[in-house]
Amino acid sequence: MCSHTGEQLIRPATVSLSMSQESLDDTIKFRAGPLKEAANELDSVHLGGINISELGRAGLTQMLRRAMTDEDKIAIYERYSAGDISEDAARVLLGEEFDLLQEDTEAFREATESDTSDYLV
Repeated sequence: MCSHTGEQLIRPATVSLSMSQESLDDTIKFRAGPLKEAANELDSVHLGGINISELGRAGLTQMLRRAMTDEDKIAIYERYSAGDISEDAARVLLGEEFDLLQEDTEAFREATESDTSDYLV
């Protein structure tokens, strides 16, 4: 229970990130209030319970993707291409678009490297 607001705090979720063979553990914390109560209620009534951590990861992933503009997506892919962020992080943010961007990049690279002398008159 948070003393100054009276809200319940959700237990932190641990996120493991790997970048260049290093493993980092970061914690994301937020005030859950009624979210924690709702999750606990569903966990108690749902046959077999629910995986609250998995729901949290899936929900955060969905909201991160929703918050991104097309410009953000391009910037994320450029950072991945430059080696500034891991493929895992880029895939979390871009989802299926990661593979599409990779295909487009490869097609562009092949087109720029192909011999165009056949097209000269």
